[in-house]
Amino acid sequence: MDANLIVMLERLAWTSLQTALLVALVWGVCRAVPSLGAAARCRMWWLVSLQAVLGLFWAQPLQLAVLPAPAVTPSMGETVYVQAAVLSAQGLAIAEQGIASSALSTTPWWALALAAFWLAGVLAMAWRTHGEWRRSRALLGHATPCDDQALVHALQLAAEAHGLRRAPRLWMSADIDAPQVVGPLRPVLLLPVGVHALQGDALDLALTHELQHLQRNDLQWGLLPALAQHLFFFHPLLRLAVSEYAQAREEAVDAAVVDGRGERRQDYGRLLLQLGVMPRPHLGVASAAPSRQSLKRRLISLQQHQACPKALTALLTVAVLAVAILPMRLVAAAPPPPAPPSPPAAPAAPAAPPALAASDAPPAPAAATVPVPPAPPAPPPAPASARSGHASTTTHTVSRDGGHRVATLVTHGRLDLGERPARAHVLVTGNESYADGALDDVTQARSDLGAGAAGFWFRQGDQRYVVRDTALLQQMQAAYADAARLGQQQAALGLKQGALGRQQGELGRRTGEQARALAQHARDTARSALGGSSDINRDAAAQAARAGRGATQEATHDALSRLAGRQGELGRQQAVLGEEQAELGRLQAEVQARASREAEKVIAKALADGRAVRL
Repeated sequence: MDANLIVMLERLAWTSLQTALLVALVWGVCRAVPSLGAAARCRMWWLVSLQAVLGLFWAQPLQLAVLPAPAVTPSMGETVYVQAAVLSAQGLAIAEQGIASSALSTTPWWALALAAFWLAGVLAMAWRTHGEWRRSRALLGHATPCDDQALVHALQLAAEAHGLRRAPRLWMSADIDAPQVVGPLRPVLLLPVGVHALQGDALDLALTHELQHLQRNDLQWGLLPALAQHLFFFHPLLRLAVSEYAQAREEAVDAAVVDGRGERRQDYGRLLLQLGVMPRPHLGVASAAPSRQSLKRRLISLQQHQACPKALTALLTVAVLAVAILPMRLVAAAPPPPAPPSPPAAPAAPAAPPALAASDAPPAPAAATVPVPPAPPAPPPAPASARSGHASTTTHTVSRDGGHRVATLVTHGRLDLGERPARAHVLVTGNESYADGALDDVTQARSDLGAGAAGFWFRQGDQRYVVRDTALLQQMQAAYADAARLGQQQAALGLKQGALGRQQGELGRRTGEQARALAQHARDTARSALGGSSDINRDAAAQAARAGRGATQEATHDALSRLAGRQGELGRQQAVLGEEQAELGRLQAEVQARASREAEKVIAKALADGRAVRL
């Protein structure tokens, strides 16, 4: 219940914002194109109400990724991601135990206050509508059927001319001042009697006006704006949209009454002035205007002769329809893929030691400069999908008899390493799971579903649900099929990157050994030359030492050059794999977004038809 309450408040907020923007759009269009017909304006204002109702009840709105991408702040302690987002054994050991549980939290007081305010307002609007219905029933109770058979027959002929399958019931009432039609299901046409009775052409125009309403099904189309006004009673711009819809509806009917008969415009204008102003019936339509401003606008519209081109009218209507038909939500954009890693720099060749001086007692030569072996290259950065949560997890578990067995649990999808999201879902199939949430959600899902059981688990706030329906599980498996395939490709690339990293580390170790061997040989040669200082042929010994040292240095230099070339080649291969990993990460983010949208549809369907079991 708490989760549903938060979801409803979020929908109210987002829909109110989109409704305000749509009202501004329609208002701007009507002001920018003053020649736009009343019928087109009526349709546009009706679309505002449609958008409001759809936004409140549509389970899967259109997501617009325009907000900044969220920064990932890992807070999982010792949990480490390596290469293709491989989780540490510690994280999965927690998941295997299945003992973590979410503590129930109370709903914020402000959410309860807003929900109570909204519910009270809706109930007040419903009570008001109930009162209007009772007054309309009382009005019909005091009315009497028309006994003028000539008038009834004329109404039937006029109804047939307007394409109506049957004429409305014609009743007479002394409690009204102007003709009106009440009842959206079984309409009744009420005519005033007494001093307000209409005769001749005025009666003909009034009947034509009401029949136009019935021909356009205005009573039925008006139910949606009425519902929107009940649900969004607090929204001033929506009330404006409903009022403008009613005004445009009356102007459209007025235009239809005098269409093609310019001589009737003055007669019809005098009729509107004669009918004057009366409150608009909530469960019907009336010929009279609800206010003086409305009456003035209707009289001005009768004088409008310039018509907007049909192509422009259709284009504007389609544009408003495209904006209004789908509820929209602003969501965070996917983080950009990281730049591929640059290849490591080749190690510098060792500097040769200075030559021995040609003297009888040569001094000890300076030790050769030992090149520092390059550090093993750091693993390439994880792709964007990994940082935002895509993970393949591997761990070891312990059997009951104390022996060790290896169990591989793989999780595809998005794992939030920061704060726990408000909504999460996990699809479990054997040792594989597909998640969009936190690591604790995967833990809780496996615990709630039971060991080895397959199912679809989701959480809304602190309320947990389980779906075991085969059809819905197959729908979710199909939605995550591409995510699993891309996850396997990312894992394979991660293994290749790890193998290249190990080769680079081995080359670095061999380079260091070569450098140390060169330095040791230089020291040994120097000691050998000094040890023979009493020999009369010490010059020859020094020359021999220099020759041997030069040959050793040349051979070592060649070996180091080959190792450096191999190191550079491995670095280039690592860069190529990094680019492939980044591309897979981008594709994984797109696939995960589609799968999450499909999961929301499954959740809405399961909640609607009762296939979701609340835990």
